[in-house]
Amino acid sequence: MHIRSASSPFLQRVPRAISVAVLVTCLGSAALAQTPSAPAARDQLLQLAQQKRDAQQWDEALAYYRQGRAQYPRDTAFQYGEIYVLTDSGQQAQASALADGVLRQAPDSADALLVKAYTQLRQNGSFAALEYVDRAQQIAPGQGYVLREYIFALQRAGMAHQALELAARQPGLLTPAQFRTLQADEAAEWVRFSRVTARSEAERFAVADQALARYDALLAQWAAQGPETAPLIQQARIDRLQALHSRAYMSELVREYEDLQAAGVDIPVFALDDVASAYLYLRQPEQAEAIYRKLAASGYMRNDDQARLAQDQGLLYAYTDQDRLAEAQQHVRAMQQDYAKWRYVEGEKSNVPNESYLEVQHTAIMVDLYANDLAGGQARLKDLVDAAPWNNSLRTDLAWAYRMRGWPRLAEQELKIAEGYEPRDLNVETHQGQTALVLQEWRQAELLSADTIGRFPEAPSAKRLARAWEVHNMAELQVSGYKGLSRGGSNGDGNPVFGSRDFGLETTLYTPPLNYNWRLFAGAGHRTGNFPEGKGQQNFGRVGLEWRSRDWWAEAEVSSSSFGQGSKTGARVAAAYDIDDHWQLSAAANWRSRATPLRALHNGITSNSVELGLRWRQSELREWSVGITPSRFSDGNHRTELLVTGKERLLTRTTWFLDLGIEGYAARNSRTDVPYYSPRREVGLMPSLQWNHTIYQRYETQWTQKASIGLGGVHQQGYGTGAAQFISYGQRYKHNDVLEMGATLSVLRRPYDGVHEREWRLVFDLTYRF
Repeated sequence: MHIRSASSPFLQRVPRAISVAVLVTCLGSAALAQTPSAPAARDQLLQLAQQKRDAQQWDEALAYYRQGRAQYPRDTAFQYGEIYVLTDSGQQAQASALADGVLRQAPDSADALLVKAYTQLRQNGSFAALEYVDRAQQIAPGQGYVLREYIFALQRAGMAHQALELAARQPGLLTPAQFRTLQADEAAEWVRFSRVTARSEAERFAVADQALARYDALLAQWAAQGPETAPLIQQARIDRLQALHSRAYMSELVREYEDLQAAGVDIPVFALDDVASAYLYLRQPEQAEAIYRKLAASGYMRNDDQARLAQDQGLLYAYTDQDRLAEAQQHVRAMQQDYAKWRYVEGEKSNVPNESYLEVQHTAIMVDLYANDLAGGQARLKDLVDAAPWNNSLRTDLAWAYRMRGWPRLAEQELKIAEGYEPRDLNVETHQGQTALVLQEWRQAELLSADTIGRFPEAPSAKRLARAWEVHNMAELQVSGYKGLSRGGSNGDGNPVFGSRDFGLETTLYTPPLNYNWRLFAGAGHRTGNFPEGKGQQNFGRVGLEWRSRDWWAEAEVSSSSFGQGSKTGARVAAAYDIDDHWQLSAAANWRSRATPLRALHNGITSNSVELGLRWRQSELREWSVGITPSRFSDGNHRTELLVTGKERLLTRTTWFLDLGIEGYAARNSRTDVPYYSPRREVGLMPSLQWNHTIYQRYETQWTQKASIGLGGVHQQGYGTGAAQFISYGQRYKHNDVLEMGATLSVLRRPYDGVHEREWRLVFDLTYRF
């Protein structure tokens, strides 16, 4: 971040004006020592010299000044003029030597000190000049032109506040235009201070608030002083953009920038970095990209590693926010070539590590993580953390990578280490809060969210955590359903499991969390299907209680079901326990299970069941689970089902990945003489390829698609083995953290009792929080 220099075009003319003032003063004092006819010739010579100097005709001006020195050796005006011209024409060494000679002859002369200051300003800068002007002011504090030059010297040295205080005590010393320029530079000085890290969090906006208050007062004051203040008002409005950025008033910054643009104002490059940053903050990456490109093309501050890095990262974030990950990766690879690993520091015996180089490597890894290379990015990030264990930015991002890979407990451990280095760091706390939500540590998440949003209400990471906590505390509506699209069966009566033209719909409404861990829920559902013996249908309602805490999930419900045989009461209890980041146990018990086949219910048969499950998940790359479900039907049939599912990642690319899916099952029934599908023994295996692709991603909005194709077989005792094929295609949409919905169309061809059936089916679901 940078701000304009305090040296305005007016200030660049000030040293020249002061040199004229010194010459005029010398003219007056020297004239008293001349004969009555001498001043006219002397003045004419000085006037000619000054005209040539104003026209930048240096050789002619020098000739006149040197002629004057020869004719009037006691007149210092010609000597000073020669020094000024030498300085103006770039002959600083010769000018400085002459000024030293003058100062040796008159060490207590304020004019001689001002002349020396003039050469120092051109040769060594404003602070070197200030030394001599300060000495002149101490010698002649009552001389207006000396005091005026002292004020300007302070202003040029970046001490506009002190200069303004001094000028305010001397009304009339400066012209109104000079005083307004000094006020503008003093306000810009406040803006520069607003970028310095504050002594405490509570004070971090104090300076920015003072700068904005100063601008508000000045702009109102200048607007009442006439049209001559218009250029200064425009410059102040541009400087004020940076104060707005320091105060995190990004919306107001963008409005002011666009107003200036609409008025035809050409915004200088020093203000564009803040404007682009504001557009990113406001989630307008297209506008930010255009400005960052303009900044890079201008070459502004490209020779400064930190400034160049800020511009390069800004453009990179504009790419990633637009989900242009391929361009982001290409850009960050170019960045890696632009920053040296080591840098020279004056006074050091050897080169030191370049912090910008480390930051670029870090940034490149984060881009790879965003581009779905979770395994590779996490491994490289771990190497950096091992090399720089005190770098909390690296460690918190490593924790984020662990969380994205499904390892929140490992992330929690890393964040505890980071907490040891910086207990109150915003980045550490927001990552801890997000991890606590995944771990269902509700009180911890609440405390961290309240602390971070209270301390940093403007920070995007604090806002994201607050939003996540807000969404967690909302009510939740879940809707799911299916529709069979095939008649099937030899007589159009459908397959023996689902029937024909089957349909199902279920809705569940959860309350907001009660006392952190509890949620009440209520739901209703409907199922229907056509079978040879008639149309079967089921209507049910349920109410229950859910409990969630660290490592545990449990729920219990009571249901009432009507399926043509009167209303029947049922119940269900279920629980899951996370052993660690990889293993999970689950169990459920169902009395008059709602999962009983519809055809069995249609014939007045209910079932009770127990479900036991074990899941192992290595990461997003590999996952396996096994479940066994013994069921007891009211007609005396005993069924046992075993289901094994697995997923192995085959390919990962920036916007898509390909998995190998495995589904195997086995079922055994004690009775086959029942009115629903009940094979004595059945075994099936269905390997599949599952392709997942992100169509669109922008912040909390995501649109994805998934296609699957499977080829396997089914063996049924008494009917042999038959091939089974499966194809599906679906899409999902997520928006604003509160809405998620999807639909999948599939076709399955497999044998039942030796006859192949084709099932077309549409499955859909919706989750909405409010």
